Amino acid sequence: MKKKKTQLLGIVLSAAMLATSVPAPVYAEPTDNVAEEENNGAVVAQEPTEDAENSDAADKVTPEDEQTQEEAPTAQVEEGEKNITVEDGYTVSIPSINFQGANAAVAEAIAKDVEIDEKDPVIKSLRGALEGLELEGGEAGIEDDISTIAQYAAEEKKNALSEDQINTVVGMYQQYLNQWKDNAEYLGVQNPFFLDFNDEKDGLGIMGEMLALDGASVDDVRNGKYSYDDLTGMIMNFMYGDKLGIQYYGKDVTSARDSVLDAISKSGAKTTAQKLLVINDWLAHENTFDMSYIMNSGKNDEDKPMIAKNPQKQEHEQDVYNVVYSEYEKQIKQNFHDQIFAGIENNLLQQFYEKAIQNIVYQQALGKDESAATDEEKKAAQEQAEGFVQQNKDAIDADPDGFVREKFNAEVADQLKTQADAFIKDAEENGVEVQPGTKMTVEQLTQNSMANDKIVDLDGDGTNDTTANDAVPIYAKQAAEGLTTGILNYWEGTQFGALGFGTSVCLGYSKAYTYLVQCMDKNIYLKDANAGYTSSNWKTSKDLYYDADGKIDTNAGYTVDLVRISFQSEVTMFGHTEDNFASDHYWNAVKVDGKWYYVDPCYTDVYTEVMSRDRVETDGDMSHAFFMFSHSSSESLYNGNYSEIRSLYKDTANDQTYEKAWMARAASNVYSDGTYMYYLYDSTDLFSRASGSMSTQQKSAEYKLVRHKITDSDGGEGDSDYETLIDFTAKDNEDDTDTYVKVRNKDGELVKDKALTKLYAQFKDEQSVYPSIGLTAALYNGILYFNVSNDIMSYDPATGKVATVKEYNTVSAVRDETKLFGGMAFSTVANGTDGALTVENHPIAGLTIKSDGTMVVSIATNFAFISGKTSMTDHNSYGYEFEETDYNPNYTNYKKYASIMGDQKNDNDEFMWSANFVDKVDMKKLAGSSHDYKEVTVPAFCGRNEFTEERCSDCGLIKEGTRNEKKDTAHEHHYIKFHEVYYTKSNDTANEADNYVCPECGACITEPVKSKFEQANTTYEKRKAIWDAAQKNAAEGHAYSVEDAEWSEDNATVTFQTLKCESCANKVDKLDCLLSSDTNETNKANIDSIQKKLADKVTVETKVVERTGVCTDGIVTLYKAEGKTADGYKYKISRSVKGEAGKHAYDDVKFNWDAAAIKDDDGNITGYKTDQKEGTSVTVDEVKCSVCGEVQKNVSVSVVKDTDAYKAPTCEEAGKDVYVATVTSTDDNTVLAKETKEVAIAKLGHKYGDPVWSDWEEKDGKWTTTATFTCANDATHVQTPEVKIDSETVEKATYTKEGKVVYTASVTSPDGKKVVNPTTKEIVVEKERLAAVENLKASSSVGKVKLTWSEVKDAEGYLIYGIRGGGNKYGYIGMTSKTSFVDVKAITSDYNYYWVFAYCKDENGKMYPGLTAHYVYGKAQKCAAVTDLKASSVKGGVKLTWTKSAGAEGYLVYGIHPGEKYGYIGMTTKGTTFTDKKASSTDWNFYWVFPYHTDSNGNKVVGGTPEYVYGKAK
Repeated sequence: MKKKKTQLLGIVLSAAMLATSVPAPVYAEPTDNVAEEENNGAVVAQEPTEDAENSDAADKVTPEDEQTQEEAPTAQVEEGEKNITVEDGYTVSIPSINFQGANAAVAEAIAKDVEIDEKDPVIKSLRGALEGLELEGGEAGIEDDISTIAQYAAEEKKNALSEDQINTVVGMYQQYLNQWKDNAEYLGVQNPFFLDFNDEKDGLGIMGEMLALDGASVDDVRNGKYSYDDLTGMIMNFMYGDKLGIQYYGKDVTSARDSVLDAISKSGAKTTAQKLLVINDWLAHENTFDMSYIMNSGKNDEDKPMIAKNPQKQEHEQDVYNVVYSEYEKQIKQNFHDQIFAGIENNLLQQFYEKAIQNIVYQQALGKDESAATDEEKKAAQEQAEGFVQQNKDAIDADPDGFVREKFNAEVADQLKTQADAFIKDAEENGVEVQPGTKMTVEQLTQNSMANDKIVDLDGDGTNDTTANDAVPIYAKQAAEGLTTGILNYWEGTQFGALGFGTSVCLGYSKAYTYLVQCMDKNIYLKDANAGYTSSNWKTSKDLYYDADGKIDTNAGYTVDLVRISFQSEVTMFGHTEDNFASDHYWNAVKVDGKWYYVDPCYTDVYTEVMSRDRVETDGDMSHAFFMFSHSSSESLYNGNYSEIRSLYKDTANDQTYEKAWMARAASNVYSDGTYMYYLYDSTDLFSRASGSMSTQQKSAEYKLVRHKITDSDGGEGDSDYETLIDFTAKDNEDDTDTYVKVRNKDGELVKDKALTKLYAQFKDEQSVYPSIGLTAALYNGILYFNVSNDIMSYDPATGKVATVKEYNTVSAVRDETKLFGGMAFSTVANGTDGALTVENHPIAGLTIKSDGTMVVSIATNFAFISGKTSMTDHNSYGYEFEETDYNPNYTNYKKYASIMGDQKNDNDEFMWSANFVDKVDMKKLAGSSHDYKEVTVPAFCGRNEFTEERCSDCGLIKEGTRNEKKDTAHEHHYIKFHEVYYTKSNDTANEADNYVCPECGACITEPVKSKFEQANTTYEKRKAIWDAAQKNAAEGHAYSVEDAEWSEDNATVTFQTLKCESCANKVDKLDCLLSSDTNETNKANIDSIQKKLADKVTVETKVVERTGVCTDGIVTLYKAEGKTADGYKYKISRSVKGEAGKHAYDDVKFNWDAAAIKDDDGNITGYKTDQKEGTSVTVDEVKCSVCGEVQKNVSVSVVKDTDAYKAPTCEEAGKDVYVATVTSTDDNTVLAKETKEVAIAKLGHKYGDPVWSDWEEKDGKWTTTATFTCANDATHVQTPEVKIDSETVEKATYTKEGKVVYTASVTSPDGKKVVNPTTKEIVVEKERLAAVENLKASSSVGKVKLTWSEVKDAEGYLIYGIRGGGNKYGYIGMTSKTSFVDVKAITSDYNYYWVFAYCKDENGKMYPGLTAHYVYGKAQKCAAVTDLKASSVKGGVKLTWTKSAGAEGYLVYGIHPGEKYGYIGMTTKGTTFTDKKASSTDWNFYWVFPYHTDSNGNKVVGGTPEYVYGKAK
C-alpha cells in the first residue's frame, strides 16, 4: 500500500511539472483538431486552426519579431468563434463576463473597506430587510458559479442577495451615514422620517424611504422592476449627491444659515412659532419651486410638457458628469479586469487538474512502466484516462481540489494543490507558453482579452459584439449620464437646491427648512451650543431620536422632521381627466412648546402655482394657512385625494390653536421692524372651508393691511389680534354690498380714502380678468409698500400718509429661452426691445422686498402655458404666444363647491400657469432722494383718462402732485363677441358658447350663472348687467377710427372712406379672441371687419372740443367728429390744429333766431327768414374771443338756407331744412362765427292699401298663401306679415268615403286691420284605413301553415294575401271573419309569405282593406319519420310495425329483396302495420317506411324515414 501511494504521488508530481510547461487552452472546449499525444506522454498544445493559420495577424508576425517585442503578444477575435487566436496560432477560449451593472461595480469599491456599525439600529433594520429581499441580479447560492450568474443576468431572473451583496449594500449605506456625520455642518442631522425602520407597510425601512425618494417603491422591488444595480445606484445617487452638493454649494448653505439666524435675531421674534415663521418666509424669498422638474420627471423627451428653445445645462452638470464618469470608468474597467483575470486563472487551474488527473489515471491504467508498454496498451490507457476526465469534467471543474480528495486521497490532494498553486503563481509571474519561445502572464492574457475579445453584448441581440475596453467608456458614459441626472434631481429635493442654486421641489423646501430649524435649535442639535456649527460639534441621530429599545421616540426632544402625503386623486388638465393620479408631497413637522405641528414651507410659498394652477409662483403671494396646522386638518383638507399621510405624529400633531392664530391669516410675506409684524390680512379660513363648514351664507372675505404687536404669546384670535392700518373692504353696515377703503391716519383713526377706494374698485374688476392676483405688502425702512391695480402704493405708519409710488402702464418683457418653465421666464425690458412682449395697464399680481433691498414686482398677464400649443406635449410651440381671455371668476374645478357655484361650463383651464412679467426695483434708488424727473404722457385707456405726470427716468418714482388728467378722455369698453370652445364637457362633447371681450383692456363677461353660494351671488346682478350691456355694445360693431381723413380748410368738416378699429387691430394674434388662424365663423368675422372701406366717401361735420394756448402765439384747437355712418359703422376722429398767431376764436357767440322764425298756425317753427330785415332778422350778442376775451364790435350777420344740407322726408324718417347764420367782421370781411339751425320736416308715414295675395301652395305638408302690402309713398317699402291659416272640415273622411277640408287665410295689415283672403282652398281628404293587424304570427303543421293575429277595431273580416314559394307571384290566398286562418295549400319545399289586411264594407258591399303589418312566413311540415320501426318473421312473410306519425294519411313501404334493386314494395292507409308476403325466406329483406300526406293538388308529400330494418320470412 505504501509503495502504491508513493508511486501515485510521483505521478502527480510528474503531471504537475508537465503542466507548467504547456500552453493550456483557456476555457477551451474539446475540439476535433487536438493533436495526438507523443509517446513520451507529454500533453501537446492545441494546433492552430485553419482560420488562425490564414489570419492576417498570423501572417504579419514572425517568431523572430515576437522575440524582439517588449509587449505581450496581441490577439484578435475570430468572427463567429467564442475564442481568440494568439499570434502564431495558439487558441484560448474567451471568458464569460458577469456584469451586474455599472453601479454594482462601483458599489463594491465604495463598500470595500468600510467598517460597519452592526449595533446601529438602522443598520440592523437594513440588514434584516435585505436578507428577505429578491432582486434582479441577486446572487445568493450562485455566487461561485460564474456561468449561472451570467445566465441569471441575461434572463433578468430574481434571486435573493448573496452575503457579499448584502454586505456591499450595508457597507455603502454605512459610508453614506459616515459621510453625513462628517459633513453635518452642511447636512444637519438626518430626519427621523428617513430613519424610521418600524414601517410595517414598506417592509424595507429606511431603504424603502430612499426608494420612494428615488421614484420607485417597494412594490417595484417586489415585482422585479428594481435590480441590484438599481439599488446600489440609488445609494450612490444619495452619496454623490451629498458629496458633490457640499463641494459646489456647501458655502451657499452655510451662508443661508447665517442669513436666517441673522434675520431671526433682527426680527425681534420672541416665540418659537414666530422664529419658525421668519425661517418660513425667508425661505419663500430665497427659493423658487421647480415646476418643470415635477412636470418632466420620469418622462421621455417627447412626452415632456415643459421645453425651452435653448435649454442650458445646470451650472455644475458637466462637473458632476466628469467626476462620476471617472469613477465609473475606473471601477467598471477594474471589474471587467478582475473577472477576466479570475476566469483565466480558474481555467488554467481546471486544465492543470484535468491533465494531472488524466496522467494519474493513465499511469494507473497502464500498470507498468511506460517504456515497457506496447503501443496498444498505451493507447488503451490513454483512452481510459481521457474518458475518465471527460466523464468527470464538470465535477473536476467545479471543485478540482475536492474532486481529488474524494476520488484519490487527502495526501495526493495536498501535493497536487501545492503544485497547482505554484503553477498559478508561475503563470502570474512568468506566464504560460502560448507558442514556442513566447510566454504570456495572466495579466497579459487579461489585457489581451480586454483589448481584443468581444465579450459584451451591447445591442442586446444575444451576441457579444464589443470588447471590454470598448465597452467600458460606453457603460461608463451611460451610467454617468444616469447618475448625473439623478444627482441633479436629488439636489432639487435637498437644501443644495433650495439654499444653493435657489430652486427645488417640495422636499427641497422641507429639507432646507429642517436644516435651518436644526441650526436655530442649536441647544438641541449641537453638542456645545457655543462651539459653532463644525461637523464634529453636531449630535447624531443615535443621540437624538431613539429610546432604549432602539425605536424612534417622538418625545425625545428633537424639534423637526418630515411628513409625506401620497396624493391619489382625480386630476383634470385641459379636459383630460386622470382618474388615479399619484404623487408624493413633503412638508415638515415641528415641535413648539412640547406639541407637534405641521409646517408646509412649499405650499405657503407656491399654493397658487401647484394647487390653483392658474398663475405661476408670484413673489409676495403667500398662504400661511399651511403654517402650524394639525394632522386632523390635513386629513380633512385632502380628504378623498390621498392614499396615505406617512407621519410619526398622527396621534400627537392635532392641536389646532395656530390655525386660528394671527399668522394663519397672513396672505403676504410677514415683515418685522422689531416691534410689530406687518402683513396683508385675508380672512379666508382654508381649513374651515375644507371641513365642510362653507355655507351658502358665507361671509365675504376681508382684506386689510395690518400689524401684529410682537409678544411672547401667539394664542390670540387671528381675526382680531392685529391693528388695522388700511381696510380695503370697509363697510358702514354688515349687510352692505358696497365697500370702501379706510386708512389709519396719524391720530390712529380710520378714515375713508377716496383715491384708494376708486383704485381698489378698479382692482376688483381686474380680478375678473386676471386669475389669482391679490393684494400683497412689504416693509422697507419703516415704510409699507403694497400693490393695488397697476400701482405700487406706500403707507407711512407714523404719519398715515398714502402715496402712489410707481405705476406700470406700458410694460415689455422678454422670455429667457433657456428656462423650461416659460411662465417663470419673463423679465421686464425697455419698451421697444426686439422680441419683447408688451402689455398695457395690467395689474400687479404681487410684490415683495427681499433682504438685499430688491423689490420684486410681478405684473400679471394672461400669457398662458397652453397659448399656441395644441396639447401639453406639443413641441412645435413653446406656449405663451398670446394672452387668453374670458376668465370666469366663478368657476371652480373643486367638485365639492362646483354644485354650489352653479352649472359653470366656462372653465379656466386655458389660464393654467399664466405668466408674470417680473420687474426688479432697487429700493435704494426708489426710496432714495436723488431722482431725475421727466414729464411723461400716459394715453387714455378703458375707464382711465389720459394724463401727464413727472416720473424718475431711472427708477420710475412718481413725483407727488404732478399728475394732470385730461377730463372725459377715458375710453369706453368696446366688446366683441368671442365664440369659445371649453375644456369642460357634456356627454363627452366639449361645451362651447359666445362670450364678450373688450380687446383693449381684456374686460370679459361670461353669461352669469346663479350660485347657491350667497357670497358669489353678491356680484351676480352686476355681472348680469355687464352681460346685457356687452351684448348690446358688441352688436353695434367695432369702434372705428378714420384712416384716410380729408379735412376741410376750416376743419369744420372731415371726409373719409376707410375705417379701422385700432383697439382690435393692435391685439390681432395677441389675444385668443383675435387670432388670424381662427376659423370659427364668429371669430373670423371679428378679424375680417377690423378694417372697413365704405362704398362712398362720407363727409361729416366736426365740433370744437377744446382750445388751448394763447391768441398771440396761436391757439391750438381740437376738432372732433363721432357718430355712425349711414351703414351703421361707429367712427371717431379728432385733430389738433394750431392757428395763426394773433388770431382769435369766437366759440361763445350767442345767436338770436327767434325774430326770424317762421311758424305755422300751431306755433311750430317751419323755417327762418333770410332777408335780415329789421325786426325779423337773426342777431348776435357780444362777439368776444373765448380765449383772451377781446371784443369785436364791427360785425354783420347774414342768414342762408343750406340747400346742400337739405334732407327730404321719407316714410320712416323726418327730413330737414338747414339754415346757417354767419357773423362777419366789417373791417376785413373775416368770418368770425357761424351757427346752424335745423328745422325738422315731418316724416311722410306709410300708406298701405289692400294686399296682393299669392296663389295657395303646399309647403312642408301645410297649405299656405302670402299677403304682400306695398307702400303707396315708397314702392320699396314692402311688408309681408305673418298669415294666419284656419281650416274647417266640411265632410269627415270614413273608411269608405273621402272627406273635405276648406282653408281660409287672414292677416293683420301694417295699420292693424284684419284682412281676409277672398280665395279659399278646398282639399279632398283621403279615406281612412283600418289599422294594420298586430301580433301576426305563423305556425307550421303537417301540410298546413296557420296564421293568427289580434282583432282590429271596426274590422268586418280579414283578407289574406301571400306568396307560396319563391317562384310564385304575390296573390290572394283567402279570407276569414276570424282572427286566424289555416293555409292548407302551403307548400313544404319552400317558405310561404303572408300579409293580412282587415277590411270593412260600404252599403253596396264593396270591400275597403286597411293597412298591413310586416309579413310573416312559414313552411308546411312534412310528416315526421316513424319511430319504433321493427321487422318480425311470420309465416309466409315479414311483418313490419311502427308508431304512428302525426298527420300521416298513409305509409309507403320501400325495400330490397334478395337479388333485386331498391324499390316500392307496398303501402297502407289503415294502420301502422304491413306484411310483405313476397319476402324471401332464404335471405335477408331490407325495409324503409315513409309517412305521407296529400297536398291541395292531390300530390303525396312524403316524410322522412328511420334507419332500415330487415328480416326473413318463415
